[in-house]
Amino acid sequence: MGHLGLMLYANGYNLRGSSVDYRNGLVFHDGENLFGVGYFSKEGHLAKHLHIVAPKGPGRVEAVRGFIADIREAGLAPTPVYVRHLSPADHELFLNSGFAPVDTAPWHPDAPEEDETYPNRVFYLDQLFEEQPDGELRVRTLQGEEYRKYKTKNRLASRRFENFLLRNDHLDFRIRPYGHTDGEAAKARGIVEGYFTTRREQGMVVGSTPEDYMALITQKPGGENERDYFAYLGGMAVEGREEEVPVMFFAGERTGEKRAALYCTMSMRFPEKLTDIFKDPTGFTAIPQYVWLNVFKRMWAQGIREVDAGGSEVKGLDDQKRQLGGRAEKTHWVVG
Repeated sequence: MGHLGLMLYANGYNLRGSSVDYRNGLVFHDGENLFGVGYFSKEGHLAKHLHIVAPKGPGRVEAVRGFIADIREAGLAPTPVYVRHLSPADHELFLNSGFAPVDTAPWHPDAPEEDETYPNRVFYLDQLFEEQPDGELRVRTLQGEEYRKYKTKNRLASRRFENFLLRNDHLDFRIRPYGHTDGEAAKARGIVEGYFTTRREQGMVVGSTPEDYMALITQKPGGENERDYFAYLGGMAVEGREEEVPVMFFAGERTGEKRAALYCTMSMRFPEKLTDIFKDPTGFTAIPQYVWLNVFKRMWAQGIREVDAGGSEVKGLDDQKRQLGGRAEKTHWVVG
């Protein structure tokens, strides 16, 4: 996890958070150890809880324990403290150092570890694509018993959306690198808020809020897009209209030479919200898979071969990532 990940999980935009003076989140760094710092209420509660995000460094356990002690001495953490984004090895390390399992104080009754309740899903791109002699990436059939029912789903979904575009020849789908301009930010915010509104209507929102993503929308990271970080805005160009209709926003960052993490992966997949631009909506619902695959292709061109798409609060979201080909890599919470 890098800067964008810390901004997501330690952000001060969340309406249940309190980092109002530092909206992009807080970071502890003592020269050797580093972690994000958040301060949030649970849904339906007023009390605030300290969150320690992705601790790193040779003395990370001692640094976290000392920080919690200082915050408690200041009277700011009388409630359970959550340490999150721990690898299996670090999970065991913290438990062996006196921290408690998350089931002693679940964060949410339906999602005790919020969006780490279901495992991170990591996509190994050479298992999704086969590079052709001309450099084109062809979508592979997924291999393995766990994908038996979905092995051709990516290829079929991509074809369905391409056929949708053929039937609606007045439309053109475009993905562009995100530039963090005010106009682009307004479009990205509209996509995120529209996604949550529709999910809420379906009763499928647990924990996360649109405000969680504001830092990713508004704060330009250091480095270059498509090298150090990956942010894309996609729209549907409509013949005869000057403005594109925004339909997707993705944001993530490089976390290694060939590895990246995606933190925001939202597309407007609900055709009832866009009925005025279609001749025939058949196949439009395949847009999520089409967008994921096209973003992956752009990341492949920058040397990325592994993409961590994070975990999920609910089974439905985990199923979508799993059926796309994501492999489980669990991270954990502990309670201090």
